Amino acid sequence: MSNPGLALRSIVFVLLIAALACGQATPAITPIPSPVGQEPAQGPPSASTRILIGTEYILIENPGRVRTLAGMLAPIGLTLAKPLPENFHWGNMQPSPDAAIDFNRLDTFVREFQAVGFSELLLALKSTSSWASQGDGLLQRSQAPKPEYMDAYAAWVYSIVERYDGDGAEDMPGLLFPVRLYEIGTEFSSYEPEPVGEYLLVLEQAYAAAHRASENVIVTHAAFLTTGAFTSNPGPGEYEAAFQGVPDKSHDLADIRQVLDRPDLFDVVNVHALGDPHEIEAIVAWLDYEMGERSYQKPIMISDTGTTPFIAWGPATSCDKNPNAMGRVIPPAVEEDRCRLADYFRRLVDGDKPTLEWAQAFSAADIVKKVVVAAEQGIFLINTAFTEDLLLLKLPIAQAGAGNSAWAGLVDLEQGEYRAGFYALQQLTGYLRGYESVTRLR
Repeated sequence: MSNPGLALRSIVFVLLIAALACGQATPAITPIPSPVGQEPAQGPPSASTRILIGTEYILIENPGRVRTLAGMLAPIGLTLAKPLPENFHWGNMQPSPDAAIDFNRLDTFVREFQAVGFSELLLALKSTSSWASQGDGLLQRSQAPKPEYMDAYAAWVYSIVERYDGDGAEDMPGLLFPVRLYEIGTEFSSYEPEPVGEYLLVLEQAYAAAHRASENVIVTHAAFLTTGAFTSNPGPGEYEAAFQGVPDKSHDLADIRQVLDRPDLFDVVNVHALGDPHEIEAIVAWLDYEMGERSYQKPIMISDTGTTPFIAWGPATSCDKNPNAMGRVIPPAVEEDRCRLADYFRRLVDGDKPTLEWAQAFSAADIVKKVVVAAEQGIFLINTAFTEDLLLLKLPIAQAGAGNSAWAGLVDLEQGEYRAGFYALQQLTGYLRGYESVTRLR
């Protein structure tokens, strides 16, 4: 855990594999959105198209930072960007039933990121509202709208899609490309705590509203959380037992399967990849099985990633407490590593420079591996995390509860600093530019 060179060599090795696997450069086959005023691409993406690579979660609550951040990220060569959903959830954009929808934050994000070359944007639409959600107060028990406000929710979704669809009607002034990618919610976990039946009603309303606004929109459900389910590479008969290992118990495999039972409500299957990069292979095998059981096949997207955390979903800076009071050990780490990892995370929290550099280099290697594995698996889209460090989760009070992810930022805007992950992604996008396929080598 003390050798920065090990992670740096991993970056070089994976980049070399990517370059060798790409072989000859061929024209990209993913349909990039046409500029506003030209005929847009029709229909949902093909499962065989080139992968879209993006970055998340971009803070847009302060418009003054957005332009600077867009300029810092532009040289990476990414196609896609995703803003932090909490900055523009329904209640933020429409604070009361009679209030007009405020597009200022989203307009700034769309304008500044399109201006520097991001031709795809992914917007996660959260129904959170102090006046419309079924839950009350800051700790929402359910983000689903009350029945009497469901039409207002659908109107909000419709208005956003209509404003950014590039059809020439009610568009944002200065829109360069249509925004076609939308998530309804963020993660099918405690972030979407309502019963699955209530969530499906929300998804149904949002899907219909989005497609009324634009025939070219691509809508997906809240992403499935599977971290912990695939550490032993389970087969179909073992999936039920495997999902007992997912740390967040808000929605089990039965709930996930109820969403998968409704392919009429989403265009792309959506999942998060927050563990070891190689879990992506097992996730794809599982989703292919589930879709095959239901006689359909849709593209798969990874809307959120996170650096392999080692420890997450709880405190990581101690090793002598009740197991229920400490974080979950995430492979490739094992329980025997816990005390060594506690020392490592304490050094990260304290700002020890060699440890920070090691963590940043490890994160860079992890990002590259996730993208290369996802490309080989035919994934339609992958977001790389994170644009900036997770400041609150770096504080001592957080006890490194998100593991390595809190220190995984590509850039430090305040310091004008570019991290190892920035350069690793920049090299990788160069290697993958124009590729047709990635092949796994022995």
